[in-house]
Amino acid sequence: MIGYLRLPLSWIAHSDRVGIPLMRVAIAIVFLWIGALKFAPYEADSITPFVANSPFMSFFYEHPAEYKAHLTHEGELKPAQRAWQTSNNTYGFSYGLGTVEIAIGLLTLLACSRADGESWARRSRSSRRS
Repeated sequence: MIGYLRLPLSWIAHSDRVGIPLMRVAIAIVFLWIGALKFAPYEADSITPFVANSPFMSFFYEHPAEYKAHLTHEGELKPAQRAWQTSNNTYGFSYGLGTVEIAIGLLTLLACSRADGESWARRSRSSRRS
C-alpha cells in the first residue's frame, strides 16, 4: 500500500520547485495588469478620491480638495470633468503609478527562480565574483 503512495507523495514534496516560480509569475501578471490599467482614463478617474484623501499622495494633485465636484461614474465621459482631471494632474499621477506597478511586475518576473532555487539576482552577483 505504501508503494502506491510513494510517487504522489514524492511529487507533492517536490512541488515547491514548480509552485514558487508559478506563484511569482501570477503575482507579476497581477502587477502588470493593474499597472497597465492605470493608463486608461476611467481607472485614473476612479482612484482620484483615494489619492486626494491620502496624506502621503495628495500633494501630487494641483487641487485635491476640489475633486468631489468633478467626479465621474465608472465609464462615464464628461469632457468638462476630463479637462479638470487633466489640469489637476490626475492622469500624470496615474501614469506614474502605472509605471511603478509595471516595473514591480517586471522585476518580479526577473526574480523568478530556476529549478535549483537560485534566483536571477543571486546568479548575477555570483557571476561577478568569479
